[in-house]
Amino acid sequence: MIEWGLSFGSHDSAIAVFEDNELVFATEGEKWSRRKHDKQLSQKLLSYVLEKWGEPTEIYYFEDWEKKEHRRKVAGQEPKLKPSMMAGKHYNVWNITGHHHSHASWGYYSSPYTDCTTIVIDAIGEWDTMSIWRCSGGRMSKISGWHYPESLGLLYTAATIAGGWKPNSEEYKMMGASAYGQGDKEYKHLKELWKSGYNFHKGWKYEGDKFEIAAGAQRVYREALELITRYVTGPIVLVGGCALNTSANKNIGGELYIPPAPNDAGSAIGCVLAHKQIQLDINPFLGYNISNELKLEKLYDCLATTGLVGSCHGRTEFGPRALGSRSILADPHVKGWREKLNKIKKREPWRPFGMMCREIDLEKYVYRHRPSPYMDQCFDAKETLDEYEDLKHKDGSVRVQTIKSDHPLWPLFDRWPILVNTSLNLNGSPLVNDEADLEEFKRSTDLMIP
Repeated sequence: MIEWGLSFGSHDSAIAVFEDNELVFATEGEKWSRRKHDKQLSQKLLSYVLEKWGEPTEIYYFEDWEKKEHRRKVAGQEPKLKPSMMAGKHYNVWNITGHHHSHASWGYYSSPYTDCTTIVIDAIGEWDTMSIWRCSGGRMSKISGWHYPESLGLLYTAATIAGGWKPNSEEYKMMGASAYGQGDKEYKHLKELWKSGYNFHKGWKYEGDKFEIAAGAQRVYREALELITRYVTGPIVLVGGCALNTSANKNIGGELYIPPAPNDAGSAIGCVLAHKQIQLDINPFLGYNISNELKLEKLYDCLATTGLVGSCHGRTEFGPRALGSRSILADPHVKGWREKLNKIKKREPWRPFGMMCREIDLEKYVYRHRPSPYMDQCFDAKETLDEYEDLKHKDGSVRVQTIKSDHPLWPLFDRWPILVNTSLNLNGSPLVNDEADLEEFKRSTDLMIP
């Protein structure tokens, strides 16, 4: 039996395909349309799924349109069209899951925990903006939460706009920029508005330096996250768009799991799991399977001779992080690697890069180490990373992807204990997905991609 999970209509659209209760495919719409954060699913993607797996028996959707439209009406927003037909099935016969329930289900049922607390933080679903779920023995129960207009996600997006970045798109840039400012005045202003119950959906009319705005907003968010998680005992699962704030995540104590694609894209899987209530043993490589094979020896040779190489093989990562299947790798021992990567990707020079290492070696490099297989956490760097100043963030932290022995790139770390890992994409474009994208990337850069 073929079943689809769908997330579309807002931002970060995605589709998941289940075959006889097994997750066999999941990908974001942007990787097929080549439009970042695309809210729709392109015909190219739908045609591919239909040709490969056929018509679905059941369709699941990640939020309740009627409840969301009610909230939009109360908020004074323009109405949106109701989702209609998909693969011959009308919305009225789809299996509907609440927005935060979809998020929470993706987090819990993909986690390694039987018993945990799952926390969802985003801008807004139907009405929920933060929810806490007690999860035990394969069952979930919502125990508390916040409702619109009280929203950390909306606060962060309002600050993103004030800083001159794109909303629902470039919040990650503001997170990186926050390390370059103090933001004391901005923090005080935002904190007062937050305490007063101000509706950040209306925006934040503020003019100032973007780095100071970023620092102030990041501080407000970090303090709120610490307060939400401070008294939670046992493992925490964190999901929702705000779970992509890797800098703030490092301040959560204890065991922590964040799934790949914790944003709305992951809810394409979560809306199915909410109904099935089954645990998944997942890996993040769930997308298109490119014909380019892994050539470890050539990767090794390129790194050894030039210090840079593109890694493009197998199935595409599900989620915004490049995890080795669609990555650019760099040797941090080679002088000038940062400038070379910024030139290839046409990135702002202040933006940080991520690091990849074996999970068993992480404690050598950071404090309060724990697994971070999907590059969703930052850690405070130890003195052992002092020689890699360009790898460390301005605040002395590093964003890390940890790998185990089953990762395809594991053998490279016999030679290099750590590598820089950044996305195989051009500035403003999604990750390379298929053969055509790879050829376009090669034409646009001189990076070696074996």
